[in-house]
Amino acid sequence: MGIFDFLKDKPVATITGINLKLQGYTHTMKGMDVKARTFSIEVPFTNKSHADMLTQANVMKAQKAEPIKIKSIEVGEPFKLVSIEPAAPLEIAPDMSVTFKMSIESPEHSYTGPMSISFLSDTVELVHVEISRTVLSAKGKKIPIPVSSRILNIPKGQIFTEKIQLYKAFSYGDTVSSITIEPPFSFVGSDPKLPLKIDDINSYIIELQIQAPQNPYAGELEIGLS
Repeated sequence: MGIFDFLKDKPVATITGINLKLQGYTHTMKGMDVKARTFSIEVPFTNKSHADMLTQANVMKAQKAEPIKIKSIEVGEPFKLVSIEPAAPLEIAPDMSVTFKMSIESPEHSYTGPMSISFLSDTVELVHVEISRTVLSAKGKKIPIPVSSRILNIPKGQIFTEKIQLYKAFSYGDTVSSITIEPPFSFVGSDPKLPLKIDDINSYIIELQIQAPQNPYAGELEIGLS
């Protein structure tokens, strides 16, 4: 292979990851080697709900999706957006999927690092929540759950899920009939639904749907069970 063949095969840019940004969330797609000044990518986009839209689907429960208006789409420097189909502005209906086909110009110099693509839409107010630990309150006892701290930046009133184990609070044959959650959180529902009879090993695990507060919060998440 000659020196010119070597240079021809050398990447113009090495994209380590493609960061998709929307309403305070970031989802990272796999990176790529770019060997031309102008290259194309496809970005699939589904309007499921704010929780599932890009990320954190494992800790959020999807609420009813609302139409989302994409006002514009921007590609961060040193890259440049050449063209995109479909073009913004556009509205994406609930449960609708769109694949954005983009033509992007590489930087003039050699580049290794991430590429950012921002989907600009109507502002969603986020609330910062720091849960220091989750505590179960049952049978007159308070039982802290190990390794239960978490930090969330989510829309006000968003529903998130908390999976808890009940073996330290209840015995085989017990029934959980009622669940309350200390303010500023609110209990929304559970899986499995109440009443829950603990009659096998799987029934010691319950997933709670919890509504986040309207204002920033730092402290414990206390769950009452009876």
